Amino acid sequence: MNTAPDIHPDLLKKYDRPGPRYTSYPTVPQWSPSFSQRDHREALLRGAASPDEHFALYIHIPFCQERCHYCGCNVVISKKPKVVDAFLEHIDIELERVAGLLGENRRLLQVHWGGGTPTYLAVDQIVWLFERISARFQIGPDTEIALEADPRVTSEEQIHVLRQLGFNRISMGVQDLDPEVQRAIGRNQTEKQTRSLYDYCREEAFTGINFDLIYGLPGQTLDGWKQTIGSVIEMAPDRLAVYSYAHLPANIKHQAKIDAAALPAANIKSALISRARGLLEEAGYAAIGMDHFALPGDELCAASREGRLHRNFMGYTTIADTQTIGIGPSAISFVGNTYTQNEKRLFKYYRALDKAELPTASGLALTHDDLVRRWIIEQLMCNFQLSFEELSDRFEVDFITYFAEEGPQIRELQGDGLLQCSEGGLNVLPLGRNFVRNIAMVFDAYLKKSGREIQYSRTV
Repeated sequence: MNTAPDIHPDLLKKYDRPGPRYTSYPTVPQWSPSFSQRDHREALLRGAASPDEHFALYIHIPFCQERCHYCGCNVVISKKPKVVDAFLEHIDIELERVAGLLGENRRLLQVHWGGGTPTYLAVDQIVWLFERISARFQIGPDTEIALEADPRVTSEEQIHVLRQLGFNRISMGVQDLDPEVQRAIGRNQTEKQTRSLYDYCREEAFTGINFDLIYGLPGQTLDGWKQTIGSVIEMAPDRLAVYSYAHLPANIKHQAKIDAAALPAANIKSALISRARGLLEEAGYAAIGMDHFALPGDELCAASREGRLHRNFMGYTTIADTQTIGIGPSAISFVGNTYTQNEKRLFKYYRALDKAELPTASGLALTHDDLVRRWIIEQLMCNFQLSFEELSDRFEVDFITYFAEEGPQIRELQGDGLLQCSEGGLNVLPLGRNFVRNIAMVFDAYLKKSGREIQYSRTV
């Protein structure tokens, strides 16, 4: 059992502050808009240089029939299926262009369709897109092929065809099963709809089913949340991602539809995730990283126990050092030690591809210092530990000397019972797992030197 102890109110008040989620380091706000499509092209060529390289492929499908109030994703709201035709044509152009730069070295360990709502696509469009991907990249019998699905709009026919194509993992947006919370967030999804899709995915023998839940939503109560977690446990998905809601209406305009006064206070929000963790662990789930849970037989559990968990934009994974190719509007790539993000707006994305360019909006080539700190942050957020010896072997860095400036902050975390520092390395203590984003922030060089205001979600 990994259940963290209760958090003292003073500690909650001290550490509940805005901070990055660290799905990347350096984080997206630090990437430069002056990074060009030529820079992107060179990164892809560097990534393809090793004959032993392998990749993950992410396809962003932005379409939704309606917008949920809480959503922070890049989505296009439309009830006209024909808008997809032009989109798929341009996805195909980008796939061809990127595959050409990668040459013959295109083996995929992971494929992930995200959004938006990938099942916005009709069955024939799903088949067509998968065939276009398969024509350019090598998908093997062990490739993890996953997509995100909305139980409100996903049909049994779509699920059957996806499984026949080779999709083996599916992630369902659930958020909360309480009808009052659903009304407050503009996502009316009945428990019956969720159970129906889940049951059919089990019939189709998907090897992994994940539910996404969100805590900190308007109107959530401990009793209602307990009922949601109980229903989820009864269904028994293989994995759960339990995310903290980030309320940023200044940046995400439609979040203004959410009544800020109805959002749970920090102490209630902390109690919600604590309640979820306790109930899930009691039911046999293991806590993975900072916000995931998995049943004992899931490969994430073994990776977590053995200290070989990793993290990318698609979540926690057992696959190490995989270069990620992002295709579609706003999609993010990490190739050749370089981050790039595509144009978010469809017309800009189309325009770049129509001009025979890559649709690059921003990016950053990582320095040696970036790579050092990126690795440290991943180790702490995935495996809750850092080996000084492994750090030295990988980067020829002596931790004590290199991070002398961070020493006082590390000692403060130790004093608060969040972190243990020994001769061999750092260990995040059970209490510190609640504040692992705060611990990671100590090693973020950009937070100290950024001269502009950046809106981050709160760490608790």
